[in-house]
Amino acid sequence: MNNNIKLKEILIYSLLSFVVIIVLYGYINSHIVINGDITDKYIKKFISIQNISPQRLYINVWRMTRNLYVDETLNNQDWNRWRNRYRKQIKTTEDAAVAINTMLASLNDPYTKFLQSAAFLQQQIILDSKITGIGILFNKSDNNITVSQVIKDSPAKKENIIEGDTILKINGEDVKNLEVDEIIEKLEKNTDENVELTIQHGDSVVTKQIKNTDIPFETMQYIITEDNIGIIKLSNVMGEKAEEDFKRILKDTNNTKGIILDLRNNYGGILANAVVMTNYMLKDQEIVSIKSRINKKYRIYSADEKVFKDKPIVIIVNKRTASAAEIIAGSLRDNINAIIIGENSFGKNSIQHIIPMHNGTGLILTTDKYILPNGEDIYQKGITPDIKITDKKIGTDIQMEKAKEIINRENKI
Repeated sequence: MNNNIKLKEILIYSLLSFVVIIVLYGYINSHIVINGDITDKYIKKFISIQNISPQRLYINVWRMTRNLYVDETLNNQDWNRWRNRYRKQIKTTEDAAVAINTMLASLNDPYTKFLQSAAFLQQQIILDSKITGIGILFNKSDNNITVSQVIKDSPAKKENIIEGDTILKINGEDVKNLEVDEIIEKLEKNTDENVELTIQHGDSVVTKQIKNTDIPFETMQYIITEDNIGIIKLSNVMGEKAEEDFKRILKDTNNTKGIILDLRNNYGGILANAVVMTNYMLKDQEIVSIKSRINKKYRIYSADEKVFKDKPIVIIVNKRTASAAEIIAGSLRDNINAIIIGENSFGKNSIQHIIPMHNGTGLILTTDKYILPNGEDIYQKGITPDIKITDKKIGTDIQMEKAKEIINRENKI
């Protein structure tokens, strides 16, 4: 069997849109606040899935994990011990969810997760890059609800909500002991309706009235500087048009003297998107290798679709550059000597399937791992920059200034 995969076969290997690399700033519990109308749309989409008993739901997840999880040893344990462990205790879907997540926790894998209906619907909407709401992503950890990202031009951004703010109350109700699904439900409002948030903002506690609205969620943007350097900011690798948009931007910046690809705070996205986008910058070169649960290694090569004109390229990364973004950075470094500057990236080398389950639930399951073209496994260590720069000086983007300096220097050589 030929274990090498050409680009045109990637969607087959990736089982279409369900293969994703998903790290939202390193936390699998990140969610985006959306509008109830959008949620209703997705409920209708999945309502056709046959409802089954909570006990059967548990068994189906047990079986799916046994058959597909990347580690055949299932973290060196006898998986059969879980099959009937909670048979008498599971009465409701909530009981099943608790039992399933207890079972999955034994894998010691933070990226494998069972999602109840509301959280699963949120995840589908994130993948589609269709956002309506106040414009925040949040993490729940140790009873703290922390804003992890504020979408550009969103209502939350206009109200000066910033990354790191802690949500204390929603519409006057304390959120400390609420589950993620409950938080999402309380944050969801119809378009043009207000949500009242009480937040810890630095040393102050403030209350904001924030209106839900449709939010443009930009995957990427670019500028060409006065000295003819193309700067491409890639925020994530989501969305149906990501590949098309990236190809257009590469063409638009082809006459520049060099490219700066800014991948800071890029939490990743869809594997197929990362592969196709990287493909537009390479020709007949290995993009990434995928290692399956039976340790077969599938090398994915670029096709003859290169649109990038060879020129100096600098990639900026930080500790929140993860997953699909790390594939892009590592592949360009290994194949065309892109210079990487900034901080060590996040270091995630696993691939998850998002699998729709019964009763509107979903399972995020680690099924494969990836390796960079030079054979590097970046698990827990990330990509080490060629030039390490920690940008802590407020008001000055030292990393970007260094990237421009490198482009200008390369043009003088």
